[in-house]
Amino acid sequence: MNNTVSNKLRTFNIHLENEKAKDIDMSELLNEKTCRIFLQRLMKEIKAPNLSVAASMFSKRYAYLVVASNLYSMVEYNSALKLPIKACALSKERELCIQSKDWPWDEGSDSVREQWRENVLHSLFSEHITPIFNILQKTSRLSSAILWENVAIRINSIYRKLLSKDMEMVKIERLNSDFEFLKDAQGDLFNLKENPIRQFLKIGFEFEQNSSRRTCCMYYQLEEDIEGIGYCGICPMKSKLKRTGKYIEEC
Repeated sequence: MNNTVSNKLRTFNIHLENEKAKDIDMSELLNEKTCRIFLQRLMKEIKAPNLSVAASMFSKRYAYLVVASNLYSMVEYNSALKLPIKACALSKERELCIQSKDWPWDEGSDSVREQWRENVLHSLFSEHITPIFNILQKTSRLSSAILWENVAIRINSIYRKLLSKDMEMVKIERLNSDFEFLKDAQGDLFNLKENPIRQFLKIGFEFEQNSSRRTCCMYYQLEEDIEGIGYCGICPMKSKLKRTGKYIEEC
């Protein structure tokens, strides 16, 4: 991996372990007791009212770090980060620290890209995101639909941002192909019975027709509006309030 690529990935808050002091290994979070302690601490830090809201906010952040960064790399560089849970940790700033001497970089090949893509995404979801989300759901009792729509929102966002750029045709083709693959994928890709993100994925015309989420990530329940947005731009609660004319306090 060249410096240009590694610097770009740092914009996703991904660092080597010697660049950031780690706070907790992701493998530790697979323990329910440790996960509960982590969420309780996060709940206090972000002033969330309960573990469910804390878990939702964390899943949004983690989807950005691990999923969005990989899908971006697959389109832009036809390559991906290999991120087994055991190689990942979080810093106190909730940035990703990779416990490796070198960037774990997996370069694709156009001649066998479909098989490569399936292997990369199966590893990403089935062996990483699903186990993390399973323990978050078990610990916080947060709906799995909210967790997975948080992932889908990150996917939609990174693809829309890429499409807004002046990209080469080969990259546009990669993006559209990857998007359709994710939307059509079976549950096996996620080690689940069904594809948990299919119903939430939308870019282009479908997004323009209806940009609102189906579930609410509960950001509005935070005691402090950290991002100064009140509600997420695509919040279904916000859309409902506009239609009914109700005040925020009635939610």
